[in-house]
Amino acid sequence: MPTMKLGGALKKAIELEEWGFAFYTESAKKTKDREGKSMFEFLAGEETKHAERIQKLIEGDTVDEEIEVWVPEIKEIEATIFKRKVPGGRADEKADSLEALNIGIEAEKNSIELYGKLAEQCDNKKCPKVFHKLVSEEQKHLAILEKEVEFVTETGSFTDFKVITT
Repeated sequence: MPTMKLGGALKKAIELEEWGFAFYTESAKKTKDREGKSMFEFLAGEETKHAERIQKLIEGDTVDEEIEVWVPEIKEIEATIFKRKVPGGRADEKADSLEALNIGIEAEKNSIELYGKLAEQCDNKKCPKVFHKLVSEEQKHLAILEKEVEFVTETGSFTDFKVITT
């Protein structure tokens, strides 16, 4: 498996979070559903927090560590998810909502897998703890998105995502 500096992997992780922020922000703007807008805005805020946490690791002394990292998959994430357009503007808002939710699900799954690998491969004290926490948070986001898919499929509209998470 190819190796790269931990700093390079962390920068890719920040790119993933920045893409998530942009995607969820744009999705919030495009949805007419009040609950959907609220959920997408919440997720955008979470992506910003994650990027800030990862940036703190970069600013530490951990970035020169050589690790075996999941390079082909990072490139795949860039090629597939980063290039996806935010759905919206069609007459069928339910289809747009479901497409946006499914793109979000795909992104969250990729984040969980990437952060899990980084947690396993980082040897310093701080790094695994940060990535395990990010995995846990991304799993919660995934659960919100999956539950919303159920609601939108059944009812055509979003539910209060805060109810889902309690």
